[in-house]
Parts: sequence; structure tokens; C-alpha cells
Amino acid sequence: MQTYAVAFFIGLIASWFLVLYVRKLAIKLGALDKPDARKVHKNPIPRMGGLAIYIGFIIAVVASMHLTKEIIGMLIGATMIVALGIADDIYQLDAKVKLAGQIAAAAVLVLFDVKIGWIANPIGDYVYLEYFAIPFTIIWVVSLTNVVNLIDGLDGLAAGVSIIASVTVILVALKQGFYPAAVLTAAVAGSALGFIKYNFNPAVIFMGDTGSMFLGYILASISI
Repeated sequence: MQTYAVAFFIGLIASWFLVLYVRKLAIKLGALDKPDARKVHKNPIPRMGGLAIYIGFIIAVVASMHLTKEIIGMLIGATMIVALGIADDIYQLDAKVKLAGQIAAAAVLVLFDVKIGWIANPIGDYVYLEYFAIPFTIIWVVSLTNVVNLIDGLDGLAAGVSIIASVTVILVALKQGFYPAAVLTAAVAGSALGFIKYNFNPAVIFMGDTGSMFLGYILASISI
């Protein structure tokens, strides 16, 4: 079996198995999404389900591939963004605090030499960013992190979109021979798919900022 398929199934099984345990933990910690006039659910629903996606992803990556310097940097940054999401799911952090945490997690990638060195020019050549590589990378990662966070408003939406995006990245990576990127993205897709069963309407758990920020962050990192 191909390595990316192994990563996919490990992530799927791990996250599927962990979701209900994470749900109990979220209830214990008080990470609950309470109903109000803007929401359709009538009872409090646990947030923080993204922790199962994150753990499933970590297990899949560690079990299926060699950890290079760049991958270790991605995992450290992802851990930071998950910790930020957990804090927000429990305590509802101020937006400025969340933004500062997102920037710090993005900066970790740069420290581990994961950054955007050039971009394609539609006219035909490449544009080398040079001194702008660091700010461009941080802006990209923070932007995509918040894009996925913002679409997490309907049951299954953020996880579903992330799975579709992951499959697209896998196909492109395989076609161009970027096998580590394909394995990493397969781990994302499997972990998100294992969670989504519990997130379809009527959801028994929400991924919360823990999951939406993690998915946005890790997809932004892998794309680099």
C-alpha cells in the first residue's frame, strides 16, 4: 500500500476513535457552544472536537514518514495553533490575542526555513520575494488559518471543504512528485474524515477554533 494511503487510514481511524473521548474532555473543561438567537441548536454542544483531528494527524505523520526539519517545524507550529484554539474554545479569547498567537505560530515555520521564496507570474516568469519572503509567508498562513475559521458555521462545512482541498492538493502533489506533501495532506484528509461523521447535522460535537484554525494552518503550511 502507498505511504499516503497508509497515512490517510491511520488518520481516519485515530480521529474517529478519539472523537468521543475528546467530547467528554470538552464537557469536563466547559468548552461548550451554548444556544442563542443566532444558533439553531437547542442544547449546549461541546466544542474542541478539532483536538481529535490534530491527534489523528500527528499519529498518522509520525507513523508513516521520516520527520525532517521542515516537518518538525510544521508540527510545532500546529501544536501552538491547537493550544490557542483550545484556550479560545474554553475562554473565548480576545481577537487581538488570537491574532498574536496565529502570527507566532506562523513565525515558527519561518524559523524552520518553511517560507514562500517565490510566486508564479501569470505572464510567464517567477517573482522572487527575497526580503519579502518572511512577511508574505506569515500573511499567507494567518490568512488561510482565518479563512477556514470563518467558514466553520454549518455542521460539516469546514471539515468537508478541508477534505476536498486536501484531496486536490494530494492529486497535484502526486502529479508533480512531491510525495512528502501528498503524505502530509493525506493525513489531514483522513483525520478530518474520521471527525466529520460526528459533525454532520445534528452534530454531537463541533470542531471549534481548535479544529478550524488547525486545518487552515496545516493546509497553508503544506502548500508552502
